[in-house]
Amino acid sequence: MGSKQRMDTSRFTAVLFAIFALLASLSLGGCIKVKEDTLLGYSRSAEVLYMEAMDEYDDRDCVSAEPKFQDVRKQFPYSRYAVDAELKIADCQFIMENHAEAAVSYEQFVSLHPTHEMADYAAFRRGECFVKMIPSDVFILPPSYERDQAATRDARTALSQFLERYPNSKWREKAKTLLSRVVDALVRHEIYVAQFYLKRDDRLAAAVRLEKIRENFGESSMVPDAMFLQAMTYLKLNRTQDAERVLKEIIAYYPNHYQRKRAEDYLNALGLKGG
Repeated sequence: MGSKQRMDTSRFTAVLFAIFALLASLSLGGCIKVKEDTLLGYSRSAEVLYMEAMDEYDDRDCVSAEPKFQDVRKQFPYSRYAVDAELKIADCQFIMENHAEAAVSYEQFVSLHPTHEMADYAAFRRGECFVKMIPSDVFILPPSYERDQAATRDARTALSQFLERYPNSKWREKAKTLLSRVVDALVRHEIYVAQFYLKRDDRLAAAVRLEKIRENFGESSMVPDAMFLQAMTYLKLNRTQDAERVLKEIIAYYPNHYQRKRAEDYLNALGLKGG
């Protein structure tokens, strides 16, 4: 083969290689463009559906909004709107008073997204769900403190965990207020049980129940009431020294409570020195 022919073949090969390189480049660029368009369309579709749900949510129409938030979560799980939809699903359940379901949803949100900026909100709401589940006082039913206290105990646990984990949360003060109410409700129940024992003349069981109230619910404003009943129960059991001890503890630890005056009066009646 002559040198001219070899040169023409080399040029032809170079041109052919260039053509293939150009085609490959165009093909790769096209794939990237298609991928970008696909991702953009995915994000926009998620946003559109999420905003439709939010419009209904803002109108307090959670019956319509919740299914759409569910669709966002299921159809666009990798979009940034999926996480927001998870929280809104829980909010809708709360608004529709499906408090047991909402408590589970809020708990799952905190578990899956512990560093999310709204994790503290979800944790607080979970506690509030249990508060909403506490039996209310209705005149045709027994008082709430006579009924099952499972939701009350769950509320105490959830709110206590929230206060421990989120010391700087803006929901902290409201949580403390709710927790105070919850603990008082538990103390009322314990006093009710103790009074039930007293009606059955089981004074020792009543005294034991009352003794544990201060240990288990020391933060409650109702502790002095339980302690005074405890002291009266000890007197009925002829355990004067125990009664004296409890009455003096009321005076020492709760000087501004109205039970202090009653404690002093009883100590004086017993011929004991108050304080």
